[in-house]
Parts: sequence; C-alpha cells; structure tokens
Amino acid sequence: MSPFQWILIGVLGATLGANVFATTTRRLAPGTGVLFAILLVVGILAAIDPDRVTRVANAVGIQRGADLLLYLLVPSTIAGFLAMYVRLRRVRREMTIVVRRLAQLEAEPGGRIGSEEVAGNDGHDASP
Repeated sequence: MSPFQWILIGVLGATLGANVFATTTRRLAPGTGVLFAILLVVGILAAIDPDRVTRVANAVGIQRGADLLLYLLVPSTIAGFLAMYVRLRRVRREMTIVVRRLAQLEAEPGGRIGSEEVAGNDGHDASP
C-alpha cells in the first residue's frame, strides 16, 4: 500500500471513531451516525483494496471505479445541499415566527420582554 492509502485509512478511521463517539453520546442522530459509519467503512475498504471498487463498477456496467465514485458523489452532494437548504429555510421560518411573537409581546401594554425586570438580570448580558 502507498503512503497515501495509509494516511487515508488513518483519517477515515479517526473520523469513524469521532462518528461513533458523537452517535453514542447523542450529539449525532442515530440514523445519521449509522449512515456515516457505513460510508466511512466503505471508504476504508476502498482505500485498502482499490481494485474492489473497479470490480463493483464493472459489475454495474461502468469501466472504472473512479467513474463509479464520481457518479455516486454527484447526486449525493446535490441531495446534501438540498437537505441543508430545506433545513435552513425551516430554521429561518421558525426564527421569523419567534421574532414576530416577541415583537407582539413587547408591543402589548405591560409587555416587558426586553426590560430588565422580565429578563431576570441586572442589565448584564447572561451569555458566557
């Protein structure tokens, strides 16, 4: 194996370890963690035996393994960007609803959302 393969296996292995840690400590959703783990293991196997990727590509009618990886990467990347776009739109919509409600509460008589009494502090920022 070439030095690049060893480095790639090490990086993918470390990423797999971080993924397992994030999944078991609930910092990453279980389904997402399992999907990432499968992809990382496949990446490690492809780095160990690149000819295996070519054999899989040949089995599905593609001549080179690199072409197969590219053909899989493009729709995966588009799906990832689409998922992030949808999530960002949802977060923005939720933030708009919260800000509107906060403005309504502040506009109501006696609505002291932004005042020190309601905030429960002495006027200092509570953020760390």
